[in-house]
Amino acid sequence: MKYVLDTCSYFWLVDDQTKLSAAALSAIGDANNSLHLSAITVTEIHRLVRRGKIAIHAPNGLEDWFQKGLTQHGVICEPITLAIAHAAEMLPPLHNDPADRFILATAKVLGGRILSPDTIMPK
Repeated sequence: MKYVLDTCSYFWLVDDQTKLSAAALSAIGDANNSLHLSAITVTEIHRLVRRGKIAIHAPNGLEDWFQKGLTQHGVICEPITLAIAHAAEMLPPLHNDPADRFILATAKVLGGRILSPDTIMPK
């Protein structure tokens, strides 16, 4: 199964796995699953750090933090393609956060599921 991690799930995977649910840890640990990340998560984490909403220990910068996290956990960063951009705009008005819409659209286009603690995000 393909799992697209939302921003919280990726942040916790890299920085504090104790915050991940048992179900999330099970999905992440299953070798039959692949983990994916929407490129919008890079922007979202940069903005959260810049506004002081989250703190990340990244002495070599956020780009290095992302690269190490992707490599260490085998996560594939998915670009925002034309298909994903269209799918994000075709979603029902369930979720108005633009980043979440791109994450949902990425899962839809990949035929995967969302890995998120957010109860609004369809699993």
